Amino acid sequence: MTTARVAIALATSALLAAGCTTQSGDATAASTTTSSPSTSASSPSPTETTLSPAQQDLRDAGDAVTRYWAVSDELASDPSKSLNLLSTVAQGQALAQRRVILTTYTSNGWVQKGAVVVSDVKASTSNGHAFAVSACVDVSAVDLVDKNGVSQVPASRPDQQRFTYTVSKTTKGFFVTTDTLKGKPC
Repeated sequence: MTTARVAIALATSALLAAGCTTQSGDATAASTTTSSPSTSASSPSPTETTLSPAQQDLRDAGDAVTRYWAVSDELASDPSKSLNLLSTVAQGQALAQRRVILTTYTSNGWVQKGAVVVSDVKASTSNGHAFAVSACVDVSAVDLVDKNGVSQVPASRPDQQRFTYTVSKTTKGFFVTTDTLKGKPC
């Protein structure tokens, strides 16, 4: 497989991410969140019920995946921005992997057009520190184009897939730490 094909395979896989793992006995929260790079988490409306600390953590873990995609979209759309922005949303394997993917885009002269939409976010935890977050990732409005404007996305790319992430709660907030890039239909 040529370097370009490997990069395209990585890029295609990278455009699709989050999943579902809920084990019996785990705390679980579900929400339907749609996001784009310019969308941030909103405050609860006055009519919403106040969440318990555990419920808020589940929501924050899900929001971490939405922010992860928003930052990834921002960086893929504007290669002049510093990849250091990734460290505000990711750590560990997810951070290293996303850096490689975005560096591949830049080195090949590829720029993302459009934004990923993250929905049907579900978070669970068994210990309150590590969260399994599942989300449907829709890339139907996303294209990856070269310097001539030619799409680099294979026609066989699925528009929507559900991916699983590991999100860690730290003293500095919630960060995506594992992104397996293994999706299933939403």
